[in-house]
Amino acid sequence: MNEAKQYLLDAIDILKVNMTPLFPLAGIGLLLYLPVSPTGTSGFVLFLPVILLFFIYPLIYGKYSEIIQKNGGISYAQIFQKHWLNFFVVSLLAWSPVVLVTFIGMSLRQDVLVVRILMSLTVDVLTIYIIPLVFLLNERLSSITLGFKCLLGNFNFSIPLVLLTLLPSLFVIILRNPLGNSGGTAAGLFLNYLFWLLGIFFDFVIFIAATLILKDKLLDIDPKEIQPVSR
Repeated sequence: MNEAKQYLLDAIDILKVNMTPLFPLAGIGLLLYLPVSPTGTSGFVLFLPVILLFFIYPLIYGKYSEIIQKNGGISYAQIFQKHWLNFFVVSLLAWSPVVLVTFIGMSLRQDVLVVRILMSLTVDVLTIYIIPLVFLLNERLSSITLGFKCLLGNFNFSIPLVLLTLLPSLFVIILRNPLGNSGGTAAGLFLNYLFWLLGIFFDFVIFIAATLILKDKLLDIDPKEIQPVSR
């Protein structure tokens, strides 16, 4: 467990030196929590999850993955071409149960919030190693199966990552309504924005730490090709 904590500290160090990729997310969050009137938030909130899923997140995940692999000079256009489809397919498969439950609840007019929250937390934990593997292996289904094996087979080792994974998820749950209990005040929105930024920071600390763990303990990183180490 102490070794996993060291990987988290190493991930924080990498983020400190390479904060620039997070700036677009910070800007999007600012738009999210910027009210267009004294009593309302920006309509941009409706499009934020789609933008994050389809464009921003795979680019930033890919950038940090390439930095770890000593290929930080790669352009975002190359990252998009290399990783976007794999990330989208795996994310769609991982989150489809949550989406399905949401639509069922809407069609039946039932409150499925608790179920959706628990499922979301489960997906967040189960994908700790899956998402980094998508960027390391450039594969889809094999990343899912191998990611499950890495988590379940090394769960005690991964407890610090699991615990830290739950924190940003809880932030998202608390802030699912950007106004929260702030009443739309500038101070309340700014506080929510700070919590949102903190959740983003934790998310990428976990991603980088998991990538470092996989690189050191599972994969033989070659400059030309990434292959699983034969055990």
